[in-house]
Amino acid sequence: MDALTAAVVLAWIVLIVLAFAMAGLLHQLRDVRAALRRRAPAGHASSAPPPGGPVSVRPTGAKVRSVVLLVDGHCPTCAEVAPVFADLARAGSADVDSADIDSADVDFVVLSYAANDLGDDLDGVRYVVDSGAYHHLDPGWRPAIVVVGPDGEVEATEPAGSEAAVRALVTNLVTTGTASR
Repeated sequence: MDALTAAVVLAWIVLIVLAFAMAGLLHQLRDVRAALRRRAPAGHASSAPPPGGPVSVRPTGAKVRSVVLLVDGHCPTCAEVAPVFADLARAGSADVDSADIDSADVDFVVLSYAANDLGDDLDGVRYVVDSGAYHHLDPGWRPAIVVVGPDGEVEATEPAGSEAAVRALVTNLVTTGTASR
């Protein structure tokens, strides 16, 4: 093996080790933030969700469950799948027969931890900015679809990494009541 090949292999190994180290640090940071929220004095406001899960994404009215799309303003895939999610919420997608979708018992929510441009074009869904709810529901990847029951408890969490995955998950959930594909 010549010197150039050895240097490239070594550089890739270093990058992989750094990626794992960064993931570990982010995990520890999230744990420290959660511990600090739990220790907040009674007089200070806390962003920790109430018992039973966050209120901001619970189903409203007579709805049975919320289908929550977790998005991040810095995620290009989130920007791609959010409009599809909104189309399905309106049951106006050309790929899904609107007769198959009964969204009367499902509340569609797009959840972000900070205000961003994704919420501007999402008619038909509730756009919620709630960092406490976001961190409570965050599975560690984005975008994600989280199904929240009427009591605020998470019923299912699935990755929503493509338009096809979002269509399959939402259509299956609304037509059969289960979140798995």
